[in-house]
Amino acid sequence: MSNDSHPSPLHSGARRAADEFSDVDVLRGMLGASNDACWCMEFGTPVDLTLSDDDVTRQIFGNDPYWRLCNAAMERLYQVPAGQTLSERPVREIFPENDSNLEFVRNLIANGFEVDAAPALDRGYDGVEVYVENDVRAHIAEGMLYRMFGVVRNVGKHRRRERALEDRLDALQSMIWAIPTPFLAVDAAGEIEVVNAAGAHCLGVAPEALLGQSFDSVLPAAAPRADVLEAMSKVRTLAIPITERFAGAVVGEVWQFTPYEASGGTGCLVMILPEMVAEVRS
Repeated sequence: MSNDSHPSPLHSGARRAADEFSDVDVLRGMLGASNDACWCMEFGTPVDLTLSDDDVTRQIFGNDPYWRLCNAAMERLYQVPAGQTLSERPVREIFPENDSNLEFVRNLIANGFEVDAAPALDRGYDGVEVYVENDVRAHIAEGMLYRMFGVVRNVGKHRRRERALEDRLDALQSMIWAIPTPFLAVDAAGEIEVVNAAGAHCLGVAPEALLGQSFDSVLPAAAPRADVLEAMSKVRTLAIPITERFAGAVVGEVWQFTPYEASGGTGCLVMILPEMVAEVRS
């Protein structure tokens, strides 16, 4: 019969080796293997948090901050030169005192140095500015800030995509504004989302005053109100475009209604065209 009450010499040796591997070594190994960029910033002189916010901000940049620990993913993110480590480099090289980072620090102070997805604008060693988000925590004792640590994510690609979409939206709005015929976008609740200069002139109301207003409430008295609203209802229900020549409307004027997907349901694009243009479009 075997006796399992005593560990084998091989097992005992493995256990001793594991015990000699400290918790710090374990944590370093975990951080080194992570694909998330992790960092810990310490201060040569602890930051006195009992002072004003402006003084605290000044200290965070000025109290000899240095990298206590940065993992390989952090060094890859900031393009640290080959053969060097981020811990050897000054903090200011990638975390300069610019407007974005001053706002980042003020946000930390306002939230007790506990924030998630806090934006900042850093600079990599390739000279390229990096838009990042940080999850940050801190070691604070008796009103003194000793170190901050966190995880940082590169969101530059998302920022560039957002900027491209914003530019496209601005261009589209400019084109809509320049259309010489009245144009309106009315959402599923019947409120005006978009209007161009010609549309505002047709309704006799300033463009900024029309946004968010009920289309029904701003229709001019000369417009065939009931027929217009019925046509819009049909467009939303059937999700098909409709062209109408309303009796009693301005001679030679054609109303076109086109469905579009708006927030909350199907909205309606409304254009008022000269009959000649409508015939060409059809």
